Amino acid sequence: MSESDELTDLERADEDCVLRFADGAAFTLGYVELRLVCPCAKCRPRQENEQRMIEFREEVMRLRMAKPKAELVGRYGLRFEWSTGCSSGLYSFPLLRQVCEIDGSVLGE
Repeated sequence: MSESDELTDLERADEDCVLRFADGAAFTLGYVELRLVCPCAKCRPRQENEQRMIEFREEVMRLRMAKPKAELVGRYGLRFEWSTGCSSGLYSFPLLRQVCEIDGSVLGE
């Protein structure tokens, strides 16, 4: 794992969170975006093609998106417990960095 992928801090707010990485980069990322990339066996197949992803997004948007519980998993990832019932996905630090680069807002810009 490179330094840019190592998560050093997570600040959770009601609708989004701030993720800080060892290389000094920091991003704000909404919980909806995090929920949509859940890597668990139940959610992952729903991300396979555009039509299924649209349906998944619509379902997530209909649900109340509350601040999830977050748990550190070893030195490589986080597990989020979503109010929508999903809690088995392990978000590796490299996955979190990738999602931040694509869907997050760089903090300080």
